[in-house]
Amino acid sequence: MNKIYISLLLVLILAGMSFAQECGPNCPVCSGAGGNDGALLSQKAVMVSALSIPTADEEKTVLNVRYGILNWLDAGIGYAINTEKLLWNVRTQPILEQEGGWRPGLILGSGSVQTGGSDQSIYAQLIKSWEISENFGMRFSAGAATLLPDFNEAYGLGGITASFKERYAVFASYDGKSVHEGVSWIPSDWMTLSFLMVESEFPAISIVFRR
Repeated sequence: MNKIYISLLLVLILAGMSFAQECGPNCPVCSGAGGNDGALLSQKAVMVSALSIPTADEEKTVLNVRYGILNWLDAGIGYAINTEKLLWNVRTQPILEQEGGWRPGLILGSGSVQTGGSDQSIYAQLIKSWEISENFGMRFSAGAATLLPDFNEAYGLGGITASFKERYAVFASYDGKSVHEGVSWIPSDWMTLSFLMVESEFPAISIVFRR
């Protein structure tokens, strides 16, 4: 229970510092590696990502670095090159999902966003993964977000990922404003390549390195 209280306090404190970008509360551009509905990084793990959106109106290239501070807390900072905007996000997972059971994990987070004139969001998501067979798995997420500091809007969040042979995946997510779809390939344990359609309109390529 103490972990839940600490998680809520951290998210609320860090939500007070943000730089804006035009997107929904769980946009893959702000969050870096395709959205915030995946599992947190393990402690001391590092993830570096680059997202290129050649035909976008503003954010054509976004760089992100995320670090696992604790096993239940990670944070990232990014930079949108074309618009020279600084982005950030923090996530905490006070409740882990039950492997082999039905209990989902709970992720609380906050990060850069610009929807309705706000500079940051705060959100909660439930995540659950199932290994249906040795070569096929599914991951689902569902949650809600609101904007700070007004709390005057509520947004639904959702995502689904189907993985094949632990190397390929098809995914779709809803960030509270738009839908994003894509496919990914993991050629090695330390790299992931993805092609996605941001807002179902702008083709994008993402490369992620993990250590």
